[in-house]
Amino acid sequence: MKAFLGIVAGALFVPAVSILALLGTAGSELACSALTPDAALSASAPVPAVARQWVALAHAACPTLPTPWIAAVMMQESGFQSDAHASDANGGTWGLFQLNADVWQAAYGAPWNADLDHDGVWDVKEPTIHASTAGAYFCRRLDGVRALRIAHPDWAATRDLTELDDLVIAHNAGEGRLATYPAIPSITEAFLRNVRSRAAAWALPTTPLASDSPSSASPSDSASPARSELPTALDACGVAAIGPGGRMASVPSGSPNDVTAAIQTALALARARSGWLHLCDRLVCRAYGYANSGYPSATVHWRAMLATGYAHSGDRCPPTGAFLFWTTSGPLGHAALVVRGDAGCDPRRVLVLSNMVLDRETGSSGGAYIVTLARIESGFVTPAGYQGWSDPVCAGTPAPPADLASQAGLR
Repeated sequence: MKAFLGIVAGALFVPAVSILALLGTAGSELACSALTPDAALSASAPVPAVARQWVALAHAACPTLPTPWIAAVMMQESGFQSDAHASDANGGTWGLFQLNADVWQAAYGAPWNADLDHDGVWDVKEPTIHASTAGAYFCRRLDGVRALRIAHPDWAATRDLTELDDLVIAHNAGEGRLATYPAIPSITEAFLRNVRSRAAAWALPTTPLASDSPSSASPSDSASPARSELPTALDACGVAAIGPGGRMASVPSGSPNDVTAAIQTALALARARSGWLHLCDRLVCRAYGYANSGYPSATVHWRAMLATGYAHSGDRCPPTGAFLFWTTSGPLGHAALVVRGDAGCDPRRVLVLSNMVLDRETGSSGGAYIVTLARIESGFVTPAGYQGWSDPVCAGTPAPPADLASQAGLR
């Protein structure tokens, strides 16, 4: 771990809410906006009960970070041992997240050996203090990573990795290694691999989108996202019945998936509650079987569609399978995939696959969701920023079969 870029995070804490609460209180439109449960830390994850409290403290300090990811980093760094210490040429590291002296001083405002609560233990070794301080540190460092990704869209670390992947590299080896990726130290490569696999394995399990009947739910399921409600929600939104027929986008020759396969892939992708932070263009092309979109941003993607005649500027009646594009306050823009069009062009009935749109409601970071067009344009993007729709044209490379098989979006 190295010293980090001193950019203040602007994270806003919004408590996570259950999907059933959304379904029960917000009407049919929001019910169609939230079809799958949070990817919170699974009860079966091998994380000690006391360590779960520390994970929660770090998450409260930085709600952007998914709890399974926080737990995976904590495990990799210290094995959940609050007094873990490692010696190195730079003076060593301490605590749950193995912060060095400079990082601790910058994040906590006091040196390693500070004992501000006067209990005879260094605060860096106090797990509750350390976890909250580390959460704030990771938030600031993530802001630094985001700034680099925006400034360097051509870097392989920007094109091929998620923000959380880049954060792991920056934390373990320094931001400079993002410029050299995929050439990174072997210890950093192993660190990244372990965090990825544990974060994915420790996330709250999601369920197939067509299993069980509504009648199989028991009364005890009423307080949590129950398996049996998911197909009901899908049927109510009209997603489960999507198939050939109706007004469909024109898929170019050579695309790995047709519209029907893309919709089914989109439903699977919508189970993920992390992994898609600021990766909207990659998400929509992943549904069509590509590893990436082949464009540095949604804005560039839209311009290419205009130049090649695939764009339908300003048309607010997109067909199923089309890509939608918006301008945003930043330079990257936003893209989404239509998983169900509507003959009457009613934005309350058009369903789209989008990243991040319900992250605040679910307490997630970079989740993928099925929402109505009206919902995505109610603050996440705006109708005034709508540019139009295009046929599903991507310039990326086909995704590896194993990646397509998982469809978790967590790499």
